[in-house]
Amino acid sequence: MMKQPTSMNGSSTFISIVSIAAGCLAAIIAGSFLSGAIELVTIKIFPILFPILICAVGIFLGVAAYRLSRRKLAVAGIVVNALVLLLPITFIVVEW
Repeated sequence: MMKQPTSMNGSSTFISIVSIAAGCLAAIIAGSFLSGAIELVTIKIFPILFPILICAVGIFLGVAAYRLSRRKLAVAGIVVNALVLLLPITFIVVEW
């Protein structure tokens, strides 16, 4: 088995952290809208659609980091984004 260069492991860790941060940002946006902290009367779809887009990018980054080096941090990024992705989708199904 060949060892990967350290620079590749470092970039995989960075991408994984960005993936987790994207999931946390999407959770904050969706959670604050669903709890009523943010009220957008004119653009009601924005707080629902924006976390879905952020989570899609986060899942893509998590998969890219996992393909670079199979780390648990990359899997955590994928899982966090997948769970946060379910929040707006559940709201859409229940509300409409």
